[in-house]
Amino acid sequence: MGKQTTQTETVTSLEHLETVVDSDFHLSEQQDDFLSYLPSPFHDMLFHESRDIPMGYLKDFYPTAGLLTPVATGNVEMNKVRSQADIIEGKDLLNVDRAIVTPTLNLYLGGVHHDDLAAALAHAYNEWVLDEIYNPDEGIYGPVVVAPQKPQEAAAEIEDRAGEDGIVSVFIPSGGVHPPLGNEQYFPIYAAAENAGLPVQLHSASGTQMLSFPLQFHGSNRYLSNHAPTHAMVHMTHLTDMITRGVPVRFPDLDIVFQEAGLGWVPYMTRRLDNEYSEKRSDAPMLEKMPSEYVDDQFYFTSQPVEGAKDPDYIGPIVGLMGPDNLMFSSDYPHLDFDHSDYLFSALRSNFESSDVANVYGQTALEIYDF
Repeated sequence: MGKQTTQTETVTSLEHLETVVDSDFHLSEQQDDFLSYLPSPFHDMLFHESRDIPMGYLKDFYPTAGLLTPVATGNVEMNKVRSQADIIEGKDLLNVDRAIVTPTLNLYLGGVHHDDLAAALAHAYNEWVLDEIYNPDEGIYGPVVVAPQKPQEAAAEIEDRAGEDGIVSVFIPSGGVHPPLGNEQYFPIYAAAENAGLPVQLHSASGTQMLSFPLQFHGSNRYLSNHAPTHAMVHMTHLTDMITRGVPVRFPDLDIVFQEAGLGWVPYMTRRLDNEYSEKRSDAPMLEKMPSEYVDDQFYFTSQPVEGAKDPDYIGPIVGLMGPDNLMFSSDYPHLDFDHSDYLFSALRSNFESSDVANVYGQTALEIYDF
């Protein structure tokens, strides 16, 4: 991992950075946006039945945990982001040059119980965003979304979409996914992504924790007890499973991006993995080096929700331990707890050199997403 640098040079404003990339800027898509793109037989089965139903008929196919806290309350009122104009407005608000646009409703795709429908929903979403949303001329990019329930179809979707304008990655909705993402059944997805030269993004959703995670979490029935730990818990499980099953060894040219879990869990988990691996190397026989070295070489993390951003004494050591070269700025806009682009910046600039800050705010993303 990179090391915290001495304060010999600082940038004082985002305006001083050549390119600012938001690595997790959300759409707030609704099923009506992409329903018409559903392939047969689901288009014929569902399209006509869904009209004029509030929230849409397909809402029933994205499982929820039944949380009562509305998503439109919090630090700010959630803006809708369902068009290029909405994205451009958000980019201007955040002062970012390029946005990696990720879904919201389809964060729940991994929990859809009908595997074929899940693949069809992913296909329809990709059709819609390529027709209506992605536009490199406006700095709007995004992933090809795949359903992990159908790895072969997901691989085919990647192969079909890899050359499309605006496609810069592969997106796996990781919440609710079972088994964890180190299982060999997902290898066709990783092989297709690696062959296409696209990084894989993993993004959970807080409500998906209770869909398939250990039984004791089914009783976690409050917003805070669910939302605060879920993203990091899901990512820790997938990261551990992917490393111990040798995903980075099998796919050495594959980059993997974990989104929306904050910072502190990364140095904790990598060091815990190193400690455990040192005691029981036979449990991960494919590994040729320490787990933290694979994390350093092939795994990246987006910043939001930054915990402790108002405490530079916390941010400096944490980012130093996880490595500024492995961190990419993200806003999570327009979700209720999004981070403005200057939120992390003010903490970073007092601890790191300008080159490290530039890497977090865009240079690493330019390299990983190759745009």
